[in-house]
Amino acid sequence: MSDYTVRARHTGALSFEVSNGRATLGTEWNPADGSWLATELFLAGVGACMLATLVDYAQHNNIDVTGAGVTVSAESATRPVRMSEINVTYELPEGLSQAHVDALVRAGDRCKVHNTIAAHPTFSVSATTRTP
Repeated sequence: MSDYTVRARHTGALSFEVSNGRATLGTEWNPADGSWLATELFLAGVGACMLATLVDYAQHNNIDVTGAGVTVSAESATRPVRMSEINVTYELPEGLSQAHVDALVRAGDRCKVHNTIAAHPTFSVSATTRTP
């Protein structure tokens, strides 16, 4: 049994709906106002996981990171088409010691999504036929 499951469904043209069973959002193959590209969702997952892991560490160690943020960007490459470089920048509050900053960055790097990318997960791909 899977720990996590999401479902994407084609909704017309190059539009898709993604659901985790608790929330649904729309994605587009081509950028459109009010929608996300699948690659942006991927980067959002990386950033949200890394920031959540950093904040969890901070809370358990009484380090105030109220208002902390993260920006995640990526460079594209071809052959094969992919993101060749992912850049993560944390925005931390002023007044933290360098030791705290270093510890927070190390903590964020231990998030499940970052570790999954770094460890090159196994992919199992299959297809089924849906009956109407």
